[in-house]
Amino acid sequence: MPSIRRGRKHTLPISCNKCNTGNKDFTLSLLPYFAYLNLTVSSMSTIYRAYIHNDMPMIVFIVYVYFAYFVLDHCFTAFNKLPPNENSQKKEFLKFTICVLSSSILFGFACQFATFLSLAASLSIFVVVIASSLCLFYVYFFCDDPKTFRASCPNEKTSGKKNRSTKPVSEIALVIEK
Repeated sequence: MPSIRRGRKHTLPISCNKCNTGNKDFTLSLLPYFAYLNLTVSSMSTIYRAYIHNDMPMIVFIVYVYFAYFVLDHCFTAFNKLPPNENSQKKEFLKFTICVLSSSILFGFACQFATFLSLAASLSIFVVVIASSLCLFYVYFFCDDPKTFRASCPNEKTSGKKNRSTKPVSEIALVIEK
């Protein structure tokens, strides 16, 4: 059987479909629907088990996480559609919403797990959640500089010119030795 060699397909990131406009491969477009289906089935089964055990705070938490996930996904989609070098109120609002929703979901999970863990384990979970929230805030509000944006699309060509302000490694080594 002869082997047919096909061109390399870029499948990551999933949301970068605009990068492969010539490629008509839509197999990854169904992937989010499977995630939504999995989230729905898992949420419904957890809500049912919580209802059986009369655990109303768990039901409220699962419903919140379920809807917050969809709002968060919508915010990510809207944020990724904006031009990267744009500095607008809408972009700032989306950044803030992404940070608040992500942090609230993380803190909610930490609070739910803290009820049946030891004090040391609960504190370590809260430390991880606080560090993750701060890292997310830092990435979205301090590292998101439109001037340093580089497109990650595989078909985009970059210029082959070197930056004239960079020094060769041998010059740097001479400066360090002195």
